Amino acid sequence: MDESPGGRSGSPDRHDRFAESDFGRVPETSLFIGISTLCAAAVRLTGADGAAVAVLTADTSTRELVYATDPVAQQIDELQFVIGEGPCLAAYRDNHEELWPELDAGPAAERWPAFTPEILALGVRAAFAFPVPGARRPIGVLELYRKTIGVLTAEARHSAAGCAFAIGKALQTNWHERVLAAGGVESAVALSELREPGFEEPGSFSRSEVYVASGMVAVQLGVSAEEGLDRLRAYSYAQGRSIVEVAADIVARRLSLRDQRDSIEGHG
Repeated sequence: MDESPGGRSGSPDRHDRFAESDFGRVPETSLFIGISTLCAAAVRLTGADGAAVAVLTADTSTRELVYATDPVAQQIDELQFVIGEGPCLAAYRDNHEELWPELDAGPAAERWPAFTPEILALGVRAAFAFPVPGARRPIGVLELYRKTIGVLTAEARHSAAGCAFAIGKALQTNWHERVLAAGGVESAVALSELREPGFEEPGSFSRSEVYVASGMVAVQLGVSAEEGLDRLRAYSYAQGRSIVEVAADIVARRLSLRDQRDSIEGHG
């Protein structure tokens, strides 16, 4: 979804949900062991206020949040997932650092007209995204934010890039050990062709239910699976609610977008 989904109701539900999240006791799955430590290191070494790591498929249609240090970092990642624009996606697609030390300056708003006002409303004034390298192309992005404007020093940039590299190595190593445990040495041969880790093992921040819900929306509205996800994101944005929360309502059959056509018409 490359375009802004349009206006929204302004409901505070999305903000409230993230504020209630407990980031003090986040269990890690075997695939994501060590990522929280590396995020904490990135924050400490760069002077950032928070960090998150997301992994994506090559076409960015599937995106999982692996870890976030705090509710704001989590919400920044979800905004980019819902809106379909922002520094994380740009860093991943272009395999290049995205450094935005002053988000309330003109260029950021011109490039990301939907994302920028939303992130400024969160009190974020600077954002930085570093590709997480894989075997052939990025497998994800390390996202950093600050509540004050200011460039990253050369040393801080080097540290962030180093943390992104270490995160990529950790994901690859964890995946390698998982493959070995599942299938022995022969299965590890396939690892040399690995382009990106799979999302079969959900973590605490998993959006797996979102993809289930998008399939249900596709059936409800008689559209493709890809458009079903777009419609789900548009509805979430228009209502000012977390997409994870909306997805849970759809999967539990408390909500059907078949009955909400007016809320998503023209926003998909």
